Amino acid sequence: YGVVDHHRVANFETASPLYMRLEPVGSASSIVYRMFKEHGVAVPKEIAGLMLSGLISDTLLLKSPTTHPSDKVIAPELAELAGVNLEEYGLAMLKAGTNLASKSAEELIDIDAKTFELNGNKVRVAQVNTVDIAEVLERQAEVEAAMQAANAVNGYSDFVLMITDIVNSNSEILALGSNMDKVE
Repeated sequence: YGVVDHHRVANFETASPLYMRLEPVGSASSIVYRMFKEHGVAVPKEIAGLMLSGLISDTLLLKSPTTHPSDKVIAPELAELAGVNLEEYGLAMLKAGTNLASKSAEELIDIDAKTFELNGNKVRVAQVNTVDIAEVLERQAEVEAAMQAANAVNGYSDFVLMITDIVNSNSEILALGSNMDKVE
């Protein structure tokens, strides 16, 4: 058995040595594709589609700051092997993955959230990825009510929610709490 990954390694212990291939790229799919090529193995159409999907998801269609230059070379190659248009397929995939309509306000503010201790204050910071910021802002009153309730129940002094458009790489911020004079 072995590990192929693009993340850092921490607290990793095994009973015996194992094969590991770690590279600082945007997706493990890029590493696996490179391994296919290194060994002269043809990539089946379905496998190319799976690897492309992983690469698109990990790099947010090559727009994430973690995207490596090699990912930008590999993605079009995989798209060709999979028989899809990279941009069309990628946008459709990201849109499907960021469908927030079925999520409650409470779920929205907890999808990707962390609590920080700052100067004696418990601050909750959350992020929601979308392809349509306006869709989330249409629910602003409901979302802010959920943020306010989370502050009260969990003792947060502040709650900051970043609503990020993953296609256009911009964000809107909603912030509530006792330190709003410090939020820009």
